[in-house]
Amino acid sequence: MRAVFTVALLILLATSCLYADAKLSWGPKLGFNLSQHYGTKGAEMDYKVRTGLRPGLAAGAFLEMEISENLSLMYELLYTQKGSNEDITVYRIDEAGDGVMVELPKPAEMKVKYYLDYIEIPVVFKVKMMDKPKFSIFTHAGSAMSIKVKGYRQLDGKVYLTNGDGFDELIVYAESKLAEVNMFDFSFVYGGEFVFKYKIPIHLEYRFTLGWDYLSLPTNPEYDPSSKPVELRNQTYSLILGTRF
Repeated sequence: MRAVFTVALLILLATSCLYADAKLSWGPKLGFNLSQHYGTKGAEMDYKVRTGLRPGLAAGAFLEMEISENLSLMYELLYTQKGSNEDITVYRIDEAGDGVMVELPKPAEMKVKYYLDYIEIPVVFKVKMMDKPKFSIFTHAGSAMSIKVKGYRQLDGKVYLTNGDGFDELIVYAESKLAEVNMFDFSFVYGGEFVFKYKIPIHLEYRFTLGWDYLSLPTNPEYDPSSKPVELRNQTYSLILGTRF
């Protein structure tokens, strides 16, 4: 995936050189993210996951090169907040770490926050779909490389131990800065944009960013011998406002 991104970026940079006389514009962007993680589901007999969204910020700037009347190339530099909130019910665990799953007498309950902040560098093509006197409509698609600058995980859980007549409740808590999670993340980017032709133009953009790479995210507390990372990808929905100069 990194090779694909590198080749795509080189092609786009070469295109920039070919159109060195193209019209350039730039501007700020500020928006709102709703993000989650997705991946291959585990066996529901072992655990069940209900994924919740993490709200976050997307802010930065762009440089756009107009290649033709209907096609332009845009480079961006964004600070973007991604992650998820997970509710996990655990039915069976690998208690001895030997691959043999043991059923819990009462399912354990875990609430996990995965918060990941990135510096993101999208490179996208924009195609003009409609042009009216007061507004234009664009669609865009491309790739993005993200560099992790901050991470945080918090796990709050309850594990139930049998005591003969019932269950004792064991509170489980863990947190970390997710230092072991991938430093780089690569993504597909696509969406649409309205440009309102006021004296100061207003851009309203919807964007979907879908991660290519699996992130190795920790699950249970580190002291649990059955704790194994889960492989998930970033998935982000963004609504962004901007202008240009």
